[in-house]
Amino acid sequence: MVEYSYQQKIAMMRILLDIIHADGYIDAREQHFFNELKQLFDLEEADHESVKECNSLLALLQIREFSEEQKMGFALYMSKMIVVDGDINDNEVAIYNVVNEFCSLHKEFTDNIPEEELKGYSHS
Repeated sequence: MVEYSYQQKIAMMRILLDIIHADGYIDAREQHFFNELKQLFDLEEADHESVKECNSLLALLQIREFSEEQKMGFALYMSKMIVVDGDINDNEVAIYNVVNEFCSLHKEFTDNIPEEELKGYSHS
């Protein structure tokens, strides 16, 4: 697993939380994946407050400074968050695209997702 500092984990979780909220509906599968990532990153429930208080723009500045390996890992987490609820929402993809462009991830959302999960999605 790619290593991230505590602040990097908080920044990533902030952006993932933005993706969860982007479609106006919080699905149980999104919550479950978010909680799995909190465990993976060894974040406590109290750290969720730090995530909520983190400014998304400042989080982007932190992510922009990630190593290429860290960026690839984060791009995968974002892509998984977008498809985990079975609905690829344009607002969620728009957030991915902003992060991709601003942080120079060099990885399209669709690069991380198996073809069968992208049925009906047209990338423009």
